[in-house]
Amino acid sequence: MSEAVAPAGRRRRQLADLHVLRYVPGAAPLHRAWAGTKILAIALLSIGLVFFPTWASAGLAAAATAGGFLAARLPAGVMPRVPRWIWLVLAFGAVLAFVASGKPYVELGGARLGLGGIDEWAEFTLIGVEILALAALLAWTTPLSDLAPALGRLLAPFRRLGLPVDDVVATMALGIRCLPLLVEEMRVLAAARRTRRPEPLRGLKEIAEAAEELLFTALSSALRRARELAEAIEGRGGVAVTPPETHRLAAVDGWILGLSAAFLVAMVIVR
Repeated sequence: MSEAVAPAGRRRRQLADLHVLRYVPGAAPLHRAWAGTKILAIALLSIGLVFFPTWASAGLAAAATAGGFLAARLPAGVMPRVPRWIWLVLAFGAVLAFVASGKPYVELGGARLGLGGIDEWAEFTLIGVEILALAALLAWTTPLSDLAPALGRLLAPFRRLGLPVDDVVATMALGIRCLPLLVEEMRVLAAARRTRRPEPLRGLKEIAEAAEELLFTALSSALRRARELAEAIEGRGGVAVTPPETHRLAAVDGWILGLSAAFLVAMVIVR
């Protein structure tokens, strides 16, 4: 039984690792929408969360995010594994927020406890998770090659102001294309560290030494990769010009923008 469960668990982990920041092919409505439409929708929801960071706004954003995932029809295997250290950081932040106290206060066993800190921690943690989920939804439903032309089309009006739109778009496109490479590089470095130190770390000193070693290794690898990338770009005659956007807007784009604007208006009303 354990032998049958283990391969299945490994397959789920491999599938989750495979689709981090990578396009998942599909024919769902969200896949057919223009990349610029999804970028604008995320921008509208993010504006509402930034200017009106309340539980009501977070709830509306959660509903919009859930609707996006339903419209994308993504397989369950795309969800990545959350590293254990992230849970530890969140738990540490919750403890600090609880100690900070603040209104409202409750009486428990004769003690007066303030829940204001933990309330704000939970609220901003939820908002952060929602923004990350929206970014992941964009990555899973949009080919990376479609993002640069969409950004160029969205930023086209700024060309009249004399701003270097083409340079900005080329830089952002290069950074977006390098994201999967960065994730893969960090995965390789982590696997190499586990091979050199298979035993679990014990004590703060060993953890600090391992973090220092991983940091300098990552910096060295980043410099090497940057040099190789620069040589490859120079060999091809410089940074390629972003191709013009040819995607035609459809009904699904209007629905996405309309619903996103409606959610933003609702955030303003219920703030």
